[in-house]
Amino acid sequence: MEKKTRRLNLVEMSQIAGRAGRYKNDGGFGTTGDCETLNSDEIEKIEKHQLPDTRTIYWRNSKLDFNSPERLIDSLELKPTKKSLLRTNDSLDESVLRFFLKKGLNNIIYNKNLELLWECCQIPDFEKKAYGQHINVIDKVFKFLCTRKNKIPSSFMKEQLKGLERDHGNVDLLSHRLSNVRTWSYVANKKNWVENSDYWVQLTKSIEDKLSDKLHDELTKSFIDKKISILSRSLKQDLVLSTEIDDKNKIHIDGQLVGELKGLKFDIEVTPKTLDTDIKSIKKAARKGVEKELIKRVDEILAQGKIDIDQESKIVWKNYPIARLKKGNDYLNPEIEIIADDSLDENSKLKLIAYLNKWLSKYKNDLLGDLIKLTRYKISNQYLRGLLFQLYENNGVIKRESIEKIVKLIPAEERKKLWGMGIKIGRYHIYLPKMLKPKAVEFRINLWKIFHNLSNYNEIPKSGLNFLSNVKVEKDFLLLCGFEKFRNFFVRIDILEKLFLKIIENTKDKRFKVNSEMMNLLGCSKENFYKLMTYMNYKKDKVIDTYIFRGERKKKEKIIQFDKKENPFNKLLSLNIK
Repeated sequence: MEKKTRRLNLVEMSQIAGRAGRYKNDGGFGTTGDCETLNSDEIEKIEKHQLPDTRTIYWRNSKLDFNSPERLIDSLELKPTKKSLLRTNDSLDESVLRFFLKKGLNNIIYNKNLELLWECCQIPDFEKKAYGQHINVIDKVFKFLCTRKNKIPSSFMKEQLKGLERDHGNVDLLSHRLSNVRTWSYVANKKNWVENSDYWVQLTKSIEDKLSDKLHDELTKSFIDKKISILSRSLKQDLVLSTEIDDKNKIHIDGQLVGELKGLKFDIEVTPKTLDTDIKSIKKAARKGVEKELIKRVDEILAQGKIDIDQESKIVWKNYPIARLKKGNDYLNPEIEIIADDSLDENSKLKLIAYLNKWLSKYKNDLLGDLIKLTRYKISNQYLRGLLFQLYENNGVIKRESIEKIVKLIPAEERKKLWGMGIKIGRYHIYLPKMLKPKAVEFRINLWKIFHNLSNYNEIPKSGLNFLSNVKVEKDFLLLCGFEKFRNFFVRIDILEKLFLKIIENTKDKRFKVNSEMMNLLGCSKENFYKLMTYMNYKKDKVIDTYIFRGERKKKEKIIQFDKKENPFNKLLSLNIK
């Protein structure tokens, strides 16, 4: 909802002054928050009660016609006959009434009980609920009053008041409960609306009084807190107060704790006693004292470094985030966004961003060097170039079957170059072994998630696990993490290659026997290992623990012949990746 601000008129100022005035002692005039100061002319007129005459008042017709929905609306829309009267607009009760009348075009229960419906529509929305919630309350009350006993049952009232008698919590919670109770206090006090009405009138009044007293206490404690006097003084007199930051990063103004400096960000100390009106004041007063400290911290970062990247892709210094990575031109080139307080000067921010960009470049090369280099090799063979491009585009892991045609077209002498590039062509996958190390997996996958805006639902498996079962994560995502899917099992792709070699070593006459070395590689149960063998299309032999070596079943495919010179990969393979 859009909010607009305006300066109060003289009558409104006078009303506030009257409520805040002193009976025997003269007071002073002051403002709070972002309010402008009062001028001497306004103060003089308020003190001498020289206020402008009220020339107009709001009016609404009280003689309503309940003979039909149309006549009821017409009577509500009646305009005043005197110029000094203004018709009220946008009244909540009228808006709710129109909703029910439109809803009840074909519903006799609404049209037959117009007077009662109007009474129900006038139930105040003390809690300022969402429009739909307020309508639901009115609808339930109205239907109770129109059916069977024509009263709201005690069981319903009990349910609505459940938990509202609790008097603990901050100002917001207490205000919420109090507003809710007032709605049901209004309902309970309506004649012949509620079963056992005397009981509910007393109970709602008791809860309301109890919550009012507690709310008053909390508001009083908040307003007499010493922070308010410090901040009021600093705003009125524009004083530079004594600001200290201790060795635990706690910020004190004139001895009062107001917040904490976490990295380069000032976090206000929010307590149940701190009102919304305090927050701006505290920040304004505290920031004057932390500016020099922030510049000092930036200089320390530039001189010593000692930064790292956490699991949430934030650059941290002394365990606090000072920047975050966000989407850049491609997944390996993210942008950096500084996490710092507004009081940090622009020059320091620019120096910090330049330093972090340089640091991040080195960090990437140290962890993901093999992956980054894929874009820098000068390769003449188009098929090898195409393989490197696809490997880079797929974050360092590709299923071999998806690119087998290109692999077969790479000459043997060109294939020998792959190992020197850190690339392994395995039985099932083509991948970069160094990219499967825990830190490399975490970093490159987090960069991938940032670039593709993937949710946190896709979590990287814990390092050290070689075998997963019944994991509710997308198989394409787990492949990037280095895991191949076999039905409800996932196996780490480098371990899968080692398993395949073990099987080859132990194969004789196209048969091999499962041994403990194979199972230890995966770290799974014996039962799951046998299931995996079946999922990998190894046929169980009659001999115990023995399988027939036949590999994967070949899928029937249509044979498509193409000229090597005019094949559909040519456009992709001919690209020069720089």
